[in-house]
Parts: sequence; C-alpha cells; structure tokens
Amino acid sequence: MPTRKPRSTQLKRQSIIDAAIVAFQTYGYDNTSMDRIAEQAGASKRTVYNHFPSKDVLFEAVVDRFLSESTALKQIPYDPHRTLEVQLSAFVDAKLSVLQHPAWVGLLRVGISALFRDPALARRAAEQAEVGARYLALWLRDATDDGRLDVADPELAAQLFWGMVSGALFWPQALEGTMPAHTVASLRQELVATFLARHRRHASRRVDGTVQ
Repeated sequence: MPTRKPRSTQLKRQSIIDAAIVAFQTYGYDNTSMDRIAEQAGASKRTVYNHFPSKDVLFEAVVDRFLSESTALKQIPYDPHRTLEVQLSAFVDAKLSVLQHPAWVGLLRVGISALFRDPALARRAAEQAEVGARYLALWLRDATDDGRLDVADPELAAQLFWGMVSGALFWPQALEGTMPAHTVASLRQELVATFLARHRRHASRRVDGTVQ
C-alpha cells in the first residue's frame, strides 16, 4: 500500500510549530508574539490563528511534540541476547539525546518557567513523562520474567532509575551546559552498575558449591 502523503493543512501546522520552536527559543515565551511566529513561518496571522487559537495553545503543541519525540526514543524492547548494561545504557542515551539538539535545549529552558506558570500544562508534561517511564518498566518486567533481574515493582524501579539519570546527567547539562564526554560515560556506567547491583538476579549456590 503506498504511503499517504501529509495533507497541506498538516504540513502548514507542522511549519507553524517549527517556527514557534525557533521563536520561543530566540525571544523567550513572554517576548514571542503570534505576529513573530507568523513571520517566521511565512504565513499570515489569520492562518496561524486558524490552527492555534492562542499562543498558549501553540506552546502546548510545541511541548507535546517535544515530549512525543523524547518518549519515542525510549521505546526500547528487551533483548535477551544483549547485556543488561548495554540495554540500560541505551535508555540513558535515549534520554540524553534531547540535549544534542540546541533548539530543544533552548526550548526546554524557556519551558521551565511556563510550566511553573501553567499547572495544567505541567500536569500534562508529567503525564507524558510517565509514558516514557512505562517503557522502561516494561523492559524491567521482561528482564525479570527472563530470570536476569529481580524487580518486584517495575514501575517504581523505573521512576527511580529515571530520577538518577535526571539528577546526575540530564538536568545539570540542560541547565549548565554539556559535560565532557568522559564524565558522561563515567556517570552513565556508575548509574547502570548501581541499579544492577540492586536488581540483578544472581544464581544461588547449594551447600555443596554447585549453582542452583
């Protein structure tokens, strides 16, 4: 079946969101107007308002795209043939990949103040972040079913793992700038090792010394 091409209205909506990302990053939320976004998008102000009735609604669409792309990167299936270290490191790298895009980093910094100002938007962002945690929870459950991990509460363990990654690697770089590559690698290795030290299932031994 041939791939269906996006409709012109969808393309225009995407171009407006693209323009809004640039405008919010360049001017900040408060200093970005719908006029500026329309100019950046090469569209009329009426066209912008036809797609987004207010700047708040447009900013929510920008945040939704950011969270959707970030969440998609974390959809990593469990692989019984790969080491646990490699797979957990892939989750870390997926979260940090956002920091490789200057536009997203700039928008992230702009969005922090908007999230504090808009509780409803903050709740939606938190709900979307929970979706990303659920993919890790599924991975943890599969690794436990495969006998390689011992995780009694995958959802809680996933939240704790993401909390460690956020506190040690994500937010310091998002707010203060990129860390040296060797520092990131060292912290990633330590985080994964610490998590696996808590949850890896070790083979028990019989009294005679044989593995059970």
